[in-house]
Amino acid sequence: GTLSITFIPLFSAYMARDDEEGGWRLFSTVATTMGVALVAVTIAFEFLAPYLVPILFPGFVDPDQLALTVQLTRIVIPAQLCFYVGGLLNATLFVRRVFWPAAIAPLIYNVCIIAGGVLLHPWLGIQGFAVGVLIGAALGPLAVPLFASRHKIRFSPRFAPNDPGFREFVLLALPLMIGVGLVTVDEWLLKYFASSHAHGSLAWLNNSRKLMLVVFALTGQAAGQAALPFLSDLHHSGKAQDMAALLAKSIGRVVFLAAVGAAALGVSAESVVHLVFRRGAFTAYDADMTATLLVCFCLGLAAWAAQTMAVRGFYARKDTLTPMAVASAVVIVVLPLYFVLDRHFGVVGLALASSCGMTINAIVTVTAYRLRTRELPLAPILGGLGRGAIVALTCGALAMAGRHLMLMVLEPVDFLTHLAMLGAQAFAFTVGLALITILWRPAELEFVTDRLRARFARVKP
Repeated sequence: GTLSITFIPLFSAYMARDDEEGGWRLFSTVATTMGVALVAVTIAFEFLAPYLVPILFPGFVDPDQLALTVQLTRIVIPAQLCFYVGGLLNATLFVRRVFWPAAIAPLIYNVCIIAGGVLLHPWLGIQGFAVGVLIGAALGPLAVPLFASRHKIRFSPRFAPNDPGFREFVLLALPLMIGVGLVTVDEWLLKYFASSHAHGSLAWLNNSRKLMLVVFALTGQAAGQAALPFLSDLHHSGKAQDMAALLAKSIGRVVFLAAVGAAALGVSAESVVHLVFRRGAFTAYDADMTATLLVCFCLGLAAWAAQTMAVRGFYARKDTLTPMAVASAVVIVVLPLYFVLDRHFGVVGLALASSCGMTINAIVTVTAYRLRTRELPLAPILGGLGRGAIVALTCGALAMAGRHLMLMVLEPVDFLTHLAMLGAQAFAFTVGLALITILWRPAELEFVTDRLRARFARVKP
């Protein structure tokens, strides 16, 4: 993942100089040279899996549980090769303003995981999901960008570790590869601590965090992917102030949207979790615990979005050392939070530690960029945050009022009643959002509605 991120500003620089041949030569060099290295790492991890799994999951003491985890790990490890090559291809597509493969690939990937678990269960049991991961990585993150690039890609195997362009690429990627950022470490810490908690704790944390990341993917992650090539172009064109203005507006917009999304997901957490997960061995108690953790994770969703967008400013400037140094320092600072909150509040404390840590991470990253460049205006960011908080609190309160009205006539205990409850909350939230859009017209909502109107205008017959 870090390799494809750092490739965008480099490839964009070649395109800005109208040196497309040089850009594809760099692509061939990076894909071949790093691909060979990644194959070697993949083989090594296949052998090291039995030794790494017990370190990552100290609470797994059952030998059968450990053995199964090792088997699943060994099945999914080769999928990283598909993610790597597909990530490089997506980087070239982003520079050329082609974004649809990045939107479609995860859908195919997830469908394959589900299909693998369902169709292969009679023969492989839970390992069918792992096989689905491997197949999905090949058909989604790799095959989709490969198809989209088929007429443009110029690849010829080129193993050249001493190539100047490749050395620049490695120097940019190295801080991200060896650095320890909270975005990555957070998941490790949650699994590390939760593996020693009560049965089901890992599932509660994982499921609630994944639901939060769905909203994050729709706001911060998607916007960050789309913004990087534009920021890189402005940087390479010498338009520093325009770049800073675009970055500030982008952070403000994603923070606004993430805050509204967090409110919508948080107030409807109970019904959403029951509808999505409650079946089979996943009991009502499991659903209630997952919903509680989801609310805690939603508190940090805006910070996730802000962090993801802010680091793109560094990457566009070909600066990967500063954000990773900052992120690694933040990990050291917030690590005690996980210990303390886990000790006093259990899994709920872990979810709160995650949100608190990510909030600190986002604030420090934005501050570091402003100090580093002295160009980032704060007004659009704080304005987006303030307007997002107002809209989130208003619409969230309306959704909670809708919930209380529904509780007077029904008790959500099964699929249909939870669906009715979710519908009532969604209706109240949407009405509030529509009224705010009409009466107040926040800049961020105006931006979204303008883009939607332009999109629909282009597709009219």
